This record gives sequence, structure tokens and C-alpha cells, in this order.
Amino acid sequence: MLTEPISLIVSGFRVRGTLCLPEKGRSVVFTILHGLPSTPEPVEQKGYLDLASMFTERGVAAALINLRGTDGSEGYFSLSSWVEDTEAYLRYLSSRLEGHKQYLIGFSAGGVVAIYVAANNLNIKGVVSCSAPYTIRPCAARPLIKRALSDGVIRGDGRSDFIDRVILEASSYAPQKWVGALAPRPIMIAHGRLDRLVPVEEAYKLYEAAREPKKLLLFEAGHRLRANLKDLVKIVEEALVFFNT
Repeated sequence: MLTEPISLIVSGFRVRGTLCLPEKGRSVVFTILHGLPSTPEPVEQKGYLDLASMFTERGVAAALINLRGTDGSEGYFSLSSWVEDTEAYLRYLSSRLEGHKQYLIGFSAGGVVAIYVAANNLNIKGVVSCSAPYTIRPCAARPLIKRALSDGVIRGDGRSDFIDRVILEASSYAPQKWVGALAPRPIMIAHGRLDRLVPVEEAYKLYEAAREPKKLLLFEAGHRLRANLKDLVKIVEEALVFFNT
């Protein structure tokens, strides 16, 4: 696997990532979107390079992004900033890998962003949503964001109403509003039956709201699907077949 750093300025902030390239391959690239972090390290140190290598071993390029407000990039956390970062990377990849078909794979909050961005960008050929919710409930989101700020794994802007503003805007990106707009482009929904953070019922609702072509892939796992390499391999292989890449 060949790797090269990416560093873009998005809305005045530096957003870093890594492009992973196969030595020989197809004109396909998957952009990988992480979720709300549990630890402060950059994504390159959290196992996402393992996921990228699974793509490159199969002849597919992969791009990692340290989304804004997390370690490895500048700025402050919000779903709107994550959407901007993703769109900026997609534009960069369109130039860097001209002619490549672009796909998104997002985990948890990254899945929320992937569905929203793809619904509004017809250049995205398909989406893999991993452990993403169907809707965004303030009562569930507030303690997660508060803890992430307290643990230093995301950054706020220092204003007292930061969490309120983040939660208020988040409802605009809820997958229930956007997943139906993906068709006729495919979506694969991967979820753990033992997920306590985002119950598997959310995956069923997401699948029901999506239009064909769609696929539901369930695992005997919790929220962090990437914690099990065998499950990740299954997700990658199923996605490449389902998307006919």
C-alpha cells in the first residue's frame, strides 16, 4: 500500500488525512469517515489504516480524514463542519484521482455525514453506513458530546452554548430525512445486533426508509464494528460486490 498525506484548508482550518493507494487497481476510491472519537489520537493510529489496507489489497484506493475538531486537524466539532470537510476532500480526490468512482463509508456519526453528503452529491456512487442512527435524539446526543468535550477527544469553540448549537443543527442531518434520496445509487447498512449506543432497531428503520438498491448486513457485535477485523473484511468484501466495483 502506498500512502501520501493530505492537508487541506477548509473554512480557514487545516484538515489532515491520508490517501492510501493500491500498487495496481481499479478507478475506485472509498472515503472513510470516522465517528465521534473515544480516544484523542488521529484516525491513522486507531485502526482505520487497517480498513484502508483491506481496500487497497483489493485494488481500491481509500482516503482517511481527521474530521474537524478532532486530533490531527484544527477547528471545532460540528456535523456541519464535518460535512464541509468531507465535501472538500471529495473535490480534492476528484482532481487527484481523476476519473475514479467515489464512494463513502462512514461509522456512527460519520455514517450520518456520509448519507447526507451523498444525498446532496450525485457524484457519490454509493454509501456504506456502519452503526449509524436513523434519527438524532437530543437526549442521547447531549451526554455523548458533553463527555467527548470533557475527555478532550473533540474541541468546542469555548462558548457556553456550544453543545446546544451543535445539537440544534444536528437534526438537519438526521439520516431519516436523507436516506431516501440516495436511490438509484446503492446503500449498504452494517450494524451490530449487540449495539447499545445505537440499537439495531435504528438499522431496521434506516433500511426500511432507504430505497432500492439496498442491503442490510448484521453482525454479532457492538457499536464499534471496526474492532473486529473479520467483520471489517466482510463489510469491505460485501460492499465491493454489492456496488459491483
